Amino acid sequence: MDNNEIKDNLCPPATKKIKIDNFGIKAILSDDYKKDIELMQVHSCQLESKQQLQAVIKELALKLPHFQHLKRVHDRNVLICPSDDIKETLEQHLKLHQISDNVLKALCRNVNVIEVPASSAKLRVQYEKMSKFWPCKFHPDKYAESLQNGSNFTDSQRAYHKRMAELLWKLSKDVSKGQNVGICVDPRRPSIVAIAGDGSSHQHCVMWLVDHVARSQRGGAWQSDVEFVKDEPHTKSTLSGLPQIFYDYLKQDAACQDLSLGAELPRREEQQQQSEPVVEDIHADNLCKYGPYLCTGYDVYLLREPCLMCSMALVHSRVKRIFFLEQSENGALTSKFQLHAVKELNHHYEVFQFTM
Repeated sequence: MDNNEIKDNLCPPATKKIKIDNFGIKAILSDDYKKDIELMQVHSCQLESKQQLQAVIKELALKLPHFQHLKRVHDRNVLICPSDDIKETLEQHLKLHQISDNVLKALCRNVNVIEVPASSAKLRVQYEKMSKFWPCKFHPDKYAESLQNGSNFTDSQRAYHKRMAELLWKLSKDVSKGQNVGICVDPRRPSIVAIAGDGSSHQHCVMWLVDHVARSQRGGAWQSDVEFVKDEPHTKSTLSGLPQIFYDYLKQDAACQDLSLGAELPRREEQQQQSEPVVEDIHADNLCKYGPYLCTGYDVYLLREPCLMCSMALVHSRVKRIFFLEQSENGALTSKFQLHAVKELNHHYEVFQFTM
């Protein structure tokens, strides 16, 4: 592409305004938050009197400590143990666990095999369904509930996310010839730290984006013919993670004039020690306290769902949140896999998909 072609592509036609209607943001939660209720068979009994409850529950809690997610007693009905644990008879099973004679006698009367929820509820909607089978214990997670019902963002935050979604479309269409585009944002300001498009078949947009963020921290490992914005002397922030072609487009697009651009410069050790803000989120706290390090505390916006390689690169980069517009055939966040739901990883980001 020569210079004239680049200039022609920098500004979108004035008559065409890209608009996303019926905009929404859906949290991509792990299967634990949306799976169907799993039931298990358990042996239960109905005690003859409530006076027996105290002794029975005390001994069961000590010698058969099952059902931490359930209430052990419902009226005079008591959960004894999972039916699969009983190898021969209930009486033999209780004797094996050294249940006292009086309690054993009470538990072996009016015995039934019933079905109860096999695991704990993570959301209130699960709790309400599970409670129809047996009373459950439930400790509401307000943040998880807000993710599930979409109330976790303020109006101003939703407006900014929508602008980033629209910008992804525009940059892809007007600058990157329809290819994938990624934007990295410091959500504290918010400010665009870096932008990248796809490279060759082995150089995905995300990999370039991570490298462009590294450039804003006086790093960057990949060799590229792309021209980057050069910082003015003694500047307090850096634009070095922004390719010139994307920067020029933003500066010439009237709809982008109020967008903040640039990244905080890496801090010296003494600057890190002086900054001690109070922030609840650990990743945002580390960004505020220590300054930029990889993508710690940053949000990443992508036109298309990343593959497994790119998703893992974002784990290693310590990204806080990922937003994407389109699902991919080999996507690793919802289409084929949910990398962020793998408990064994040492870092977990949140994932959101734009809907329209």
